[in-house]
Amino acid sequence: MNETELLTLFVGIIALCMLIITAVIIFIGTYSIKTMQKTQEFIAHVQSELSFLSTKAALTLHEVNELLSQLKVESKILSEKSKLSLHELHDLLSFLHDETKMLALKASNGIAKVTIGSLAIGAISQFFKKKNNP
Repeated sequence: MNETELLTLFVGIIALCMLIITAVIIFIGTYSIKTMQKTQEFIAHVQSELSFLSTKAALTLHEVNELLSQLKVESKILSEKSKLSLHELHDLLSFLHDETKMLALKASNGIAKVTIGSLAIGAISQFFKKKNNP
C-alpha cells in the first residue's frame, strides 16, 4: 500500500468516526429534549397539586376561624368550667391555624421553587431545540 492509499484509508476512518459521534450526539440531544418535556409536564402537575393543596388549606383555615367565632358567641351562655374548656379549644385551634398558615406558606414556597425549576428546564429545552435545528 502506498502513502496515498494509506492516507485515504485514515481519512475515511476519521470521517466514519465523526459520523458515528454526530449520530450519538443527535441521539443524546433528542433523548434529553424528550426527558425535559416529560419533566416539565411533571412539574406542571406538581404545581397544580400544590396550588390545590394550598387553596384547600386556606379554605379549611377560613372554616375553622368561622367555627371559632361561633364558639366564642355561644360560650357566653355556658358555665365557667365550660368556658375554660372552650378557651383551651380556642388555643388549640389557634395553634392549628398557625400551623396551617405555615404549611400554606411552605406549599407556596414549594410552588415557587418548582416554577423556577420549570423555567430553567424550559430554557435548557429551548437551547437544545435551537442546537438541533440547523
